[in-house]
Amino acid sequence: MKKLLLFCLAVFLFQSVLLPQDVEDTVMIFGRERFFRVHLPLNYNSQKEYPLVIVFHGGGGNAKNIEKVTGFSLKADKEDFIVVYPYGTGSFDKRLLTWNTWDCCGYAHKKNINDVAFVKVMLEKIKSDYSVNDKMIYATGLSNGGMMCYLLACEMSDRFAAVAPVAATMFDDSACNPTSELSMIIFNSVDDKHIPYNGGIGEESLVKVEKMPVEKVVDFWVHKFNCTFLNKTKSKFYQMVDFGNSNGTEIVFYALLRGGHTWYGGEKAFFFAPTPADDLSATDLIWDFFKKHPKIE
Repeated sequence: MKKLLLFCLAVFLFQSVLLPQDVEDTVMIFGRERFFRVHLPLNYNSQKEYPLVIVFHGGGGNAKNIEKVTGFSLKADKEDFIVVYPYGTGSFDKRLLTWNTWDCCGYAHKKNINDVAFVKVMLEKIKSDYSVNDKMIYATGLSNGGMMCYLLACEMSDRFAAVAPVAATMFDDSACNPTSELSMIIFNSVDDKHIPYNGGIGEESLVKVEKMPVEKVVDFWVHKFNCTFLNKTKSKFYQMVDFGNSNGTEIVFYALLRGGHTWYGGEKAFFFAPTPADDLSATDLIWDFFKKHPKIE
């Protein structure tokens, strides 16, 4: 009997520490079931607090697609953090999905889906189910998913320590009123035909709405958080400009000379999509930036 009790205790402890690495989960909000995918790092231990990175797919993508494109699950296993891939909405539950970010995009915008509310509910569910370091919650995303990062920076700045929009921009800054500071690392390519570097409507833009020039978006956040110029680095592939303030808030901007509308250093989003430039790894740079920027009190 004693051996049986010890065995049951061992099984209980084992299960409380080790969980499946990949979990598909849902929350209900406004009568709609919303989906997200959780990847736990190797040897996840519920007694330890982990950083959390939320990765938003681009328009027309989904959670599994952006996981492959970015390689963030492999990065999470190496660096020991939790990564979550939410699904946007569309006519199908888990395919051809978009996010509602101001004047974009697709189904989510047409149906006026409240994706900020979804993120709030999803985040609470994740924090209740897993051991999350509340000071190290981050967001990144590609294209329409990068727009989600900007939207969350405007409306949930109190919850996120830093965000990393990739190949994204904003449409307007008049309704953006963050309640606290957060750091940013931003990536755009000058030859992006979907998100034009100089603003307007790109040659291949699927949404025919004027977009802000990329540098104007960067300037908006620099001035919003009273940051000043720190340094500039140039190479034959990109220019990096770094801004910061005395509070520890930092805004880093990578302007790539090539790369188009892709996840830089990642995998192709679709079979017919352009091959990403490998002059730098957005995933590596983003995580290195995130882990240096916990939430400022």
